[in-house]
Amino acid sequence: MARVAAGLALLLVACQAVPSIATPAPSAVVAGGTLRVAIPAEVTVLDPWNADSASQVATRQIFETLVTVDPATGAVAAGLASSWQMANDGASWTFALRGGISFADGTPFDAATVVASFDRGRGTRAYRLLFDEPSAISRVVALDGKTVRFELRAPFGPFLVHLAAPQAGIARGTSGTGPFTAAPDALAPDGSITLRRNEAYWLRTSGGRTLPYLDGLVLRPVRDAAARFAELRAGRVDLALELPVAQATAARSDPNLALLTRPSAASATLGIDVAATPFDQPDARRAVAMAIDRGALSGPYYGLGHPASQVIPSGTLGYDDSVVEFAPLDPSGARRLLSDAHIAVPINVDLAYPAFPTMAYPDPQRIAQSIAADLAKVGIIARLRAVDAAALRDVRGALALETTLVGLDPDDVFWPLFGTDDPRDASLIVGLLRKARMEADPSKRAELYKQVSKLARAEVTRVPLLIVDRAIAASARVAGYVAETNASFGTVWLRP
Repeated sequence: MARVAAGLALLLVACQAVPSIATPAPSAVVAGGTLRVAIPAEVTVLDPWNADSASQVATRQIFETLVTVDPATGAVAAGLASSWQMANDGASWTFALRGGISFADGTPFDAATVVASFDRGRGTRAYRLLFDEPSAISRVVALDGKTVRFELRAPFGPFLVHLAAPQAGIARGTSGTGPFTAAPDALAPDGSITLRRNEAYWLRTSGGRTLPYLDGLVLRPVRDAAARFAELRAGRVDLALELPVAQATAARSDPNLALLTRPSAASATLGIDVAATPFDQPDARRAVAMAIDRGALSGPYYGLGHPASQVIPSGTLGYDDSVVEFAPLDPSGARRLLSDAHIAVPINVDLAYPAFPTMAYPDPQRIAQSIAADLAKVGIIARLRAVDAAALRDVRGALALETTLVGLDPDDVFWPLFGTDDPRDASLIVGLLRKARMEADPSKRAELYKQVSKLARAEVTRVPLLIVDRAIAASARVAGYVAETNASFGTVWLRP
């Protein structure tokens, strides 16, 4: 797959790229104008290390990262760093920084500013999530003005890719090197923010044209999804982020709008408590997997949810192409498994699900009811329990609908799902995940993750249900926007 092939190329001694990007032909682009964006919550801070998801929409326009990730292929590419070298089996990484770049306040971008930015991030939640706790990064050292070295305590598999996360944007206070900049009064009391074009932005198109095309952005908080969509339809905004399926479906049928999706944004799984009787027996867990009709579950998603054979999406490093389904849909076979294992039916269990719609479960009750109906056919009677989504992992119950956001690295899915399953480290899966975390070679990491997927199918501690896309709707005037984790409006332009 493309992303796997790209990952295998990461161990080349260095990566070099010219400071330009592919964009539409200059003659087709109309420069100027202000893009109005409806976001789901207020912008509260302009610090990439401490930004929540709404604030990140703003910070990723202002701050840039050392490396980037191609959303189509998963390949790591140059950003503020033009090239890099790995040493000591991945315990040391040296980056050559681009020259001629300044922060919006006029301060030159150099190795010292990179060191200061990462030193400031230590102790933040985002830093811990990206680089582990205790931190995989021992120290960041400026070797000279344009060379910086990251010294790790040990090789850390996700390190390079995690440098592309928006939280790792290089900041000097509220000043960045990105396509837009924030004036001191940019943040309004209502949480909206106005960003202006960075006239000194360094990046050019492949044809030599300056970026960004827009004069500025206005990010306006509209908490209710239906209201965000209504604002878009009324022409009061040009782009509406984080839309549930109902609005996404409506956007498809409106000739004045375009539906944009970020593919494979979340993984939906059914967690099984292996300590709960009779699910301490593998055959009982396999019966659950064989009872669920994933195809039927896709209905409420209107094309934004796809049946999953593994917890990671296809094209991801470590995805096993030899696995076409997690378990066959076979209610009769599931009943035989329970009977042969002398497990008496009916089995009464609790099935916890999110109390309110989420990206992974746009109609959680309907999805839970569908799973319960499938389980009832094999003698498993599920009592539905609506639970706050943030508390699902802590719920005491045999079955629970889980959501894991798909990040830049497979570890971002595997570790939250399986890494804390066995605090005594007796699990083979946890052991393999630890090895993958300490391996810098993408080809070796891929094989370890494939082993994890095979063991997960055998142990059935959770059942992959769906891989879910994230929906965004835009006016037909919006061009050049790519929906991805580190989405930038730097290449967006407005049609007349």
